[in-house]
Amino acid sequence: MKTVRYGIVGATGYGSNHADAVAAIDGAEVVGGTARSEASLASFEVDHDATGYTDYEDLFDAEPLDAVSICTPSGTHAEIAVAAADAGLHVLSEKPLDVYLERVDRMIDAADRNDVRLGGVFQRRFTPERWTARQWVEEGRFGDLLLADTAVKWHRPQRYYDDHWHGRRDLDGGVLMQQAIHFVDLLQWLTGGIERVTADTGTMAHEMECEDVAVVTVRFENGARGTIEATTGVSGGRERVELNGTAGSYNSGTFVLEDEAVDPDLTEPPYGTGLEGQIGDFVAAIREERDPIVSGRDAREAVEVVLAAYASAVLDRPVCIDEVRDVQAHT
Repeated sequence: MKTVRYGIVGATGYGSNHADAVAAIDGAEVVGGTARSEASLASFEVDHDATGYTDYEDLFDAEPLDAVSICTPSGTHAEIAVAAADAGLHVLSEKPLDVYLERVDRMIDAADRNDVRLGGVFQRRFTPERWTARQWVEEGRFGDLLLADTAVKWHRPQRYYDDHWHGRRDLDGGVLMQQAIHFVDLLQWLTGGIERVTADTGTMAHEMECEDVAVVTVRFENGARGTIEATTGVSGGRERVELNGTAGSYNSGTFVLEDEAVDPDLTEPPYGTGLEGQIGDFVAAIREERDPIVSGRDAREAVEVVLAAYASAVLDRPVCIDEVRDVQAHT
């Protein structure tokens, strides 16, 4: 099959990681990308022998692309994704797909209407230990899950939020939508889904529009309980994901069965690990005319959970995911 010709919208910053991952995949090549200024495109053009543009529409018009990665501020994803899909391009969007469900649904609808693939980046699924933990849950090796938890305790300086978009509700959201959403996705994916949340959020360590501290209690679809803790205001914190069942547990790389630590044969994700593994799957999905492992509809689920937590914090009550799942959020 022909080489998948790839563009990067937002080629600097984390977009450079996308470009490097595409370049490492057989059968894919980076041919163009965008950034805010021509000066910031200089290294991208040299590193990837690709053409730089300051406008994504110019990129779509000038280059015979097959697919794009969108690596711009979160609240701009839908606009770009719809334009790409309408141009006949397959779309891989950085997390979250966007910050409101109405925007996310525009992305999904555009992909369906134009018969192109839409994927959402959650590369933290693509590690052997998490792939194996998911298999063990499906096989019942942990017994009945009783508890599942995640904690994301990171630091961001005030200058991070003094940027033009970080911490803004229309473009970014707070710690739940921007940082912890990776782990919200892991929690719901590993367990099989989240049913209800009760959230308490605050802005305690920064001057910003959205939350920098959140504690969320969770009830899962399988009946288990759990918590999500998240902040960008601490120093020396870490992240973890933990599953606890009647027969065993998983805690960030450690597997325990019947109170004994075990060293399982880990299962490799099918196209490699991390971002390269996810983009490898996306390229394969284009070639095989199938959905990627993390489709647009899959990636929507983590946004649903975060928006339910936001609603819970405002309403001061538990919120079922179904309450936001089918509601068109207002921009």
